[in-house]
Amino acid sequence: MKKTATRVLGSLIILNFLLCVSACARTKISSIPQPPATAKLRIFVLAATEAERRVQWQVSPEKFNENMAEKTSEILKTQGIYEVVSAEDIKAVLENQTVTGSEWFADDWALAKDVGRALHADYALLIERRAGRSDLHFSLDLINLNTGKLFHSFNYVSNALLKKFNDSEKTQVIREAIRSNYRQIFNDSKGDLLNTAMAKGKLLPEKIQTPVIAMKPAIEKATPDKPKEDVLPQPKTITTSHNVEPVAVSEKQAQEKQITFEKELEKTILAKNKKEDGTRLIVYDFDAVERLRIVGMILAEALREELLKLGGFVLVNRENMVQVMDEYKLQHSGLVDEKQSIKIGQWLAANEAVTGMLAPLGTTSVLQAKRIDIKKMNTISLGSLKCEAGKEDELLNNMPLLAGKLIQSKE
Repeated sequence: MKKTATRVLGSLIILNFLLCVSACARTKISSIPQPPATAKLRIFVLAATEAERRVQWQVSPEKFNENMAEKTSEILKTQGIYEVVSAEDIKAVLENQTVTGSEWFADDWALAKDVGRALHADYALLIERRAGRSDLHFSLDLINLNTGKLFHSFNYVSNALLKKFNDSEKTQVIREAIRSNYRQIFNDSKGDLLNTAMAKGKLLPEKIQTPVIAMKPAIEKATPDKPKEDVLPQPKTITTSHNVEPVAVSEKQAQEKQITFEKELEKTILAKNKKEDGTRLIVYDFDAVERLRIVGMILAEALREELLKLGGFVLVNRENMVQVMDEYKLQHSGLVDEKQSIKIGQWLAANEAVTGMLAPLGTTSVLQAKRIDIKKMNTISLGSLKCEAGKEDELLNNMPLLAGKLIQSKE
């Protein structure tokens, strides 16, 4: 009896393996030319639906893939950190073949990983929709295609919550849910993203001169009574770059987590639709040499998250900042011209701004930032971090300290 059961189990395992291999084998993967060298992180965005005959999806798998990939790509592009693989490149690699959700999911996303590598992507961001969940559930897997490291995030929007909003607000709810998942994924993976950006940056030729380390107060002359900028102790090695396995939680814990998520989501949407109180703060990307430009952007994004956690500020959405800069044909990063920085802040109705730069100084890399009063055109506070050159990932560990320095007033 035991032998029979063992044979059956073995046969099922082999059959499952063969089905997975067969699914990948049926899909022909073509190659495309290597894209131009850039320090940006190239990312393959894919949304897939589990094939279940008993489920009648309100949105077809094809439309779900198109909509979610488009909305997620829009959010990623505004971060400045990523180069999202185009739909044309994906079609070229797949030669317009139709791939089912089951084929994408098979063997732990094996086909998606192979397609991502054929697209010369550094990461694959995989969005999945499965049976038994709301049509608007969001489960994200971010996979480093070079190392296989996995980062996971899961949230969904219930129909009960959607019924509280009109059609235009529902779109806001969906976008905010995606942003929430992105923030969780970014916080979990920022060390890994930064390490990848550093590795890519080392392969680039130095295109611009190293920025001058000394930072002047905003539009004001230095005076003897102004305190010198403190340099924080060298941080310890960061440990956020690791595999993040989904943690098993009870049904009660999952429900509590979902209730908390939806309350925060509803609060955010309602706040967006009325005048927000508090100091409006715009955080610009850090200026840096070409090979460290994306590293600087990742650090600036991490600083935004820390300032958001501390509270007391209404952060200007980076999407709005990019939109204004596009309209005025300005570069998206490295705003070393403080008059220009202040002008953009005024256009965005910001009260204060944070600017900064990341630059090597001998065997040390220094990150300096300052908070500016846009109306008075003076410096409110200063802060800096330092680390050994080539170990800029360590700066992430002390980002809360930098945020703490910046919220302090010199007055």
